[in-house]
Amino acid sequence: MSHPLPRRALTAGAAALVIAAFALPGLLPKPDLREGRRLAPAPELTADLAEVRRQADAYVADNFPARRHLISTLNYVRLQFGVSGSDKVLAGREGWLYFNDGSLLGNGRGVRRLTEPEARSQLTNLQARAEYLQARGAAYLVVAPPLQETIYPEYAPGWFRLDPTRYGRALADLAAEAVPGRMLHLEPALAAAKAAGVTTFSRHDTHWTGDGAYAGYVAIMEALRAQGLREPTRPLSDFRPNVSDPKRPRDLARMIGVASFVPIRYRAYEDPAAAGWRTTWLRGGRRDFTAPQVVDTGEVGKPVLLMQRDSFSNALLPFLTGHFSRVVLTHIDDGLWRPDLVETYRPDFVILQVQEAGLGAALRLAPPPARPAYPAIETALDKRRSLRPVRADERAAFAAAARTGACAVDRAAWRQGQLQLAGWISDLRAEPGYGRAAVRLRGSGADVVQEIEISRPRPDLAAAFQRPVGQPNGFDVRLLTAALAAGAYDLTLYRTTRDGWIACDGPKVRIG
Repeated sequence: MSHPLPRRALTAGAAALVIAAFALPGLLPKPDLREGRRLAPAPELTADLAEVRRQADAYVADNFPARRHLISTLNYVRLQFGVSGSDKVLAGREGWLYFNDGSLLGNGRGVRRLTEPEARSQLTNLQARAEYLQARGAAYLVVAPPLQETIYPEYAPGWFRLDPTRYGRALADLAAEAVPGRMLHLEPALAAAKAAGVTTFSRHDTHWTGDGAYAGYVAIMEALRAQGLREPTRPLSDFRPNVSDPKRPRDLARMIGVASFVPIRYRAYEDPAAAGWRTTWLRGGRRDFTAPQVVDTGEVGKPVLLMQRDSFSNALLPFLTGHFSRVVLTHIDDGLWRPDLVETYRPDFVILQVQEAGLGAALRLAPPPARPAYPAIETALDKRRSLRPVRADERAAFAAAARTGACAVDRAAWRQGQLQLAGWISDLRAEPGYGRAAVRLRGSGADVVQEIEISRPRPDLAAAFQRPVGQPNGFDVRLLTAALAAGAYDLTLYRTTRDGWIACDGPKVRIG
């Protein structure tokens, strides 16, 4: 006959656990957790019994009192082993966290490439916007803060490889040649500040710090002065640091619920003059930063700024606002091109501030261009297709490339200063391949290279190799060879993979 004491102890222990699960969460500090989704609502009693049961299960699971504490504690323990508790957050090195938009830092890795037709369209729209605003007495500037992983790649997960020719940088570099002064990528400014010992991003948030934003502000002011702004850059000492704000940015830590367990080091700044600024909200009910608003600074005689922005503007605006008598602010979700606001407020300067990952969508809309074609844009694109001398860093990377036979050159023909090449190169993995690739020619005293677009699918590879092969792997390009002497050249194809460059020898090519 079993003794009743163990059963009673077990029952009492279970009851104590249940009581603790409901009572302790009300006594303990509430963990700082933001899951990025709506929790299940209370069940609708009008539904059928099976649906009510399903809704009730979801409601209890999402609203169990100890749930937040359990999630936060478990994720903190996971983080000590370099593991994230959310697929939206990647655990890097030394406690750094990075945002995963589903592409595993694909924007920084250069998974998306800037194609020539897209580059022409984007640059034409940029020029058309600038001309439209210039005709109305306003200057235009697109400002792109960099991604966290492009400034601190050394703390990203070990598999991350930063691509210096990724979409955002390629577009900004082309814009600097074709439409100078109209697009400002802030990676160089923040990289220089970091090299000088400034903490430009924090470990636990996707956004730049106040010190990083100040480095961006300095570069923006220089660009605006080149377009006519008569305002000096203010020293950092003019602004008041704020390190004690309990709401300081920590979005990545909040996503996995560890913000209450890790030290949040983030410094923001404010302009002491901001107390005299007056904000008028343009849409009833909303008072968050995304709501359209007009800030009047009382600075008589200073110009008017229209700024379309994202959340990176929160740390930037304290530095920028005081240079203007009025600042009209709208969020990019309300439109990336707003001629209606231009006509209403007649700004002297228009800034579109969008983080690097958003540059692909930023310039899709524009007024009709003043000319059917812009020679400076075509010249910049031609330069992108011209074979050029191999740089020292490229030579070292190519020398370390793993040799592969998984490639083919189906067509190699030279005619009237252009080399037409078509074929494929692949790492034969099942997942989509990296887009960065290059063609190198050596011969007649020259060693030249140019990157090419890998944009064509080759579904035949899966059948040929009897395995899934991610796409695209094909190319069909025309390279300009004006700088090359006549003669025979050895051709080598290169392509990036997650492990580095691969290389494959092609046929000899005759120029001239």
